[in-house]
Amino acid sequence: MNEAHERPRFVAAKLFFALTALCTLYGAVLFRRSAIGGGLTWEDYSNPLYLILLPKLIPFTASILSASFGLAYFAFEKKFKHPINITLAVIHLTLYLLAILGHETLVNFWWRVLGEEHATNLHLPLWASGLLVTAFPLCLFVFGVNILRSKSRAPLVARSSG
Repeated sequence: MNEAHERPRFVAAKLFFALTALCTLYGAVLFRRSAIGGGLTWEDYSNPLYLILLPKLIPFTASILSASFGLAYFAFEKKFKHPINITLAVIHLTLYLLAILGHETLVNFWWRVLGEEHATNLHLPLWASGLLVTAFPLCLFVFGVNILRSKSRAPLVARSSG
């Protein structure tokens, strides 16, 4: 195959690793600003449930999940030599970001409701709950479709018949 026509490798993995870096950076900025949640103790960090319930820790959880997706894409493309569909990877990334947005909005809403004494007139953001409930399962579905679709395609490197 001509080098000019070769497609770049590991693009999906690179996209998710870039998102990992951005989420970690955002988490660090959020931590420095001392957002909702005040000072956290060691027990707060070691409780896995707090990773999805404390607004300060949600970007770090998002970075762990995006690194996992990136590693899965990388390992699949490296070990099996099958190309990943870039369009499906971008759709997966978009749905993942929408799920993070919905989750972050809901968690911030509940922290505000539970943290204020007179927070009786606040309305639950239904768009955020709908976004979370639909975007994350679709994100996982697109990830699976991308892997299965790539598995049925030809490998990136032709195997020698020897």
